[in-house]
Amino acid sequence: MPLIKQLLAGKRPLRLAILYSCVITVLFFIPSGELPKTDFSEADKLIHVLVYFVLANLWILYLYVKNGHHLYKRGTLILLFSILLYGIIIEIFQGLFTVSRSADILDVASNLVGSLLGIYFFKNVKHKLKA
Repeated sequence: MPLIKQLLAGKRPLRLAILYSCVITVLFFIPSGELPKTDFSEADKLIHVLVYFVLANLWILYLYVKNGHHLYKRGTLILLFSILLYGIIIEIFQGLFTVSRSADILDVASNLVGSLLGIYFFKNVKHKLKA
């Protein structure tokens, strides 16, 4: 069975989205001293963009499959706002409950950019998933 059909089978998109969400939630609370160091100062923001790009794609894939291979504007907007709220809550919790991390509005902006890019990307490739 082709990989795309395997991904779209049954409850797999939901399981992938939930698993990824749980993993990144845990990773966002790892003390920053334990993370690899880079010389590239914007690496943190690019990582946020990439993480949220994948997060948005997994959740929109789930919605797409759940709705019979259709994307509805309302569902997409609710998804976008939910992911944005999740990112804001993570940043607040990092500031309140961790010692080596702090809340950063630029991380929230990077999360939003990644989410928007993810949704835009999915909308442009979703026709390939029907095959």
